[in-house]
This record gives sequence, structure tokens and C-alpha cells, in this order.
Amino acid sequence: MSDLVIWIIVIAFYAPLHFMLPVLFLFITGREPESVRKQLIRGVLRDAVFSMVLAIALAVLLVNFGWIMPAMLVLMLSMGLPFLRILRARRLLAGE
Repeated sequence: MSDLVIWIIVIAFYAPLHFMLPVLFLFITGREPESVRKQLIRGVLRDAVFSMVLAIALAVLLVNFGWIMPAMLVLMLSMGLPFLRILRARRLLAGE
């Protein structure tokens, strides 16, 4: 299989997890007002796009050097980056 096909498959399975987990977390645990929640979801989705693009680019680079396990670690750790916005926003809301 070509490398491009493999990366398309990786992205196809990685993207839904990367985008849906933080949004699902917001819906399940959110007690924010509706307007704040909508803004938070937009921000989380922007963060998810940014972190996913960077993670995929870094993973491709690492795999090209033969470092597969660090590439997988980068992909796994980058899934937590959108949660940082949620935690920061909730900390700010709790402080008000």
C-alpha cells in the first residue's frame, strides 16, 4: 500500500476522535449558559483543527525518520490539546 493511502486511513480514523471527544465532553459535563457553550465549542473546534494539522505534520515527519512510536505518541498527546481550552474556560467561569 502506498504511504499516501496509509496516511489517509490514519486521518480518517483519527479525525473523528480528535474532534468529537472534546465536543462530547462539553455536552455531557457542561453547565455553562448556551451562549458560552456555543463560543466554547467553536473555540474547541478551532483548537482541534490547529492541533490535528500540527500533529499529523509532525507524525509524518517522524515516521519518515523511522520513529514510529514517537509519532504515535504525538498523535495521542495532541488529542488532549483541545481540552486545555475547556479547562481554562471552566476555571475562569468558576472564578467569576
